[in-house]
Amino acid sequence: MKFTKKDFQMAENGVISIDEWISVEDNDFLRHTQVKSIPEVHITGTLQFDQSSLVFSDLELDGVMIVPDSITLEDLEVIFDTTSQVTYSFDPVTQDDDEIIVVKKDTIDLNPEILQAVIYEAPMHITRLPRAQYPKGDGWQVLSDQDPKEDKIDPRWAKLNEFKMDDD
Repeated sequence: MKFTKKDFQMAENGVISIDEWISVEDNDFLRHTQVKSIPEVHITGTLQFDQSSLVFSDLELDGVMIVPDSITLEDLEVIFDTTSQVTYSFDPVTQDDDEIIVVKKDTIDLNPEILQAVIYEAPMHITRLPRAQYPKGDGWQVLSDQDPKEDKIDPRWAKLNEFKMDDD
């Protein structure tokens, strides 16, 4: 989704409302993330132009992303719902304003903002396998952070328990 400075100048009160559905199947940006694809994203919100050089985006995004299962690598659908607020400038900004994105050729491209907001919502690890079906072998097994922790004493340190320390 791209908007030019002229679009904002022609918009009533400098506000452009957005209500769009998009999908991202094959993208160079996604190749470097855990997200395989984004079959559907519903984007709603506004772009507010301040009549000089700044545009403030206020977007809400919800949809579905495809990520690999952390254990089986099968494709899993993950539902997300997030927001994004970014400030764009048609004019150069000072170094202190590193939060402002300077646009090129008087055109704002919302796709990088949308992709970044969705990718931030991707889970680091996810699996649909029940714990009983986690892989295991001879002397090893996959553990979960939700498994109860056993307070075993390492046998190499067990002999230290025999020593009595005086706290006098």
